[in-house]
Amino acid sequence: MLKRLRWRFILVNMLLVGLSFLVLFGAVCVVSYQTGKAEIDQAIETAGRRTAEGGRPGRGEGDFPPDGETPPDGETPPDGETPPDGIPYGEDGILLPTIGGNEKISFVYTVTVLISPDGSYQLEGAFGAGMDEAVLDEAVEKAAASSKSEGMLNSLNLAWQKNETPFGTRVVFASTDHLWAGLRTTALTTGGVLLCGLLLFFGISYLLSGIVIRPTARAWEQQKRFVADASHDLKTPITVILANAEILRNSPESSPQEREPWLEGIAEEGERMKEMVNEMLELAQTEQVGKIVFSQVNLSDATERTLLQLEPLAFESGVLIEADVEPSIVLSSAEKNYIRLLHILVDNAVKYSPKGETVKVALAKSGSGAVLTVQNAGAEIPAEDIPHLFDRFWRADQARESTGGFGLGLSIAKNLAEGLHAKISVASAPGKTTFTVKF
Repeated sequence: MLKRLRWRFILVNMLLVGLSFLVLFGAVCVVSYQTGKAEIDQAIETAGRRTAEGGRPGRGEGDFPPDGETPPDGETPPDGETPPDGIPYGEDGILLPTIGGNEKISFVYTVTVLISPDGSYQLEGAFGAGMDEAVLDEAVEKAAASSKSEGMLNSLNLAWQKNETPFGTRVVFASTDHLWAGLRTTALTTGGVLLCGLLLFFGISYLLSGIVIRPTARAWEQQKRFVADASHDLKTPITVILANAEILRNSPESSPQEREPWLEGIAEEGERMKEMVNEMLELAQTEQVGKIVFSQVNLSDATERTLLQLEPLAFESGVLIEADVEPSIVLSSAEKNYIRLLHILVDNAVKYSPKGETVKVALAKSGSGAVLTVQNAGAEIPAEDIPHLFDRFWRADQARESTGGFGLGLSIAKNLAEGLHAKISVASAPGKTTFTVKF
């Protein structure tokens, strides 16, 4: 289940990031297209204006000389060659590139024509490139037939714009190769970068999912352990109660004196189950997030009163309680919760102390707070067990039957300490174990 949860977490993250990257990719492509289209529009506008003003093209631009005139210097075909129809030569005598065909153009070039009212046209200017006559005829025919003032001829890789003049309709054609080449480059570059980013994010998500799922996995394991240990601790009293009840049912002729041991066994195990259920309810209550009302509490007085009540319990176990309480320690706290915390720690210390030993309880001022320590003699707690002492139902196996507890007390103590904004810790050395609570 946790493995599926982890992959679901990764999948949701990847879907969200993938969607964001897709939107980003689309936005970049749109911006690239708009930028290229703006360059084309600017080139068309410039070509149309310069043609209308009768300006000469700049470097790298060519004009078609009128019929019967000699081409300007630099536009004469080299070696007596005749230029192809509609294709001019540049200043250096090099044949200019053509637009509107299969030749890929790296810049925005334009060709301007003037369409007469009778449908014929003449070439007015070729700015940086020429155009094959057949391609030009097709382009002029489609532009003239359109009811729009501008458009795209994708089959010819051309954009066009037309304006009405006193002499006819002027149409400016511009190459769109630069637009599509730039868009293709942008798409490939952006797509590659985003794909690498997506792969990188997948790796990061996989690592982070392990960190995020770790508390859930730990809680899941604790829950399974809780159920298993609760079942174990409930099984014994239930078995005893059922066995004693079966004996009583099969002995209807027995006297009250003979039934007394079996009835006492049922009562004792019932009390044991009641105690366990009460501790489980208390644990559940302390785990609930609720507002604790704080007030000024004299911890010194509360500690002495609690230890006085616990002395008979310690005496029955053959253990002494030694108190070292600094007087008049008053802090903002919850007295009921503090007393319950102290009761659990001292009761735990008494249970695990050998007979004849002493449980030492100390309360001292520490800066603006206080420190409570409860120390008992006994075997050292293994280092690997210390991190689990505050887990529910955690007990060393050898102590499961000897202490008579259920392994819930320290879990309750930890929740109580956290509710009091205190930090509880434990240290164990050969011959002694010390619980420390810092308020």
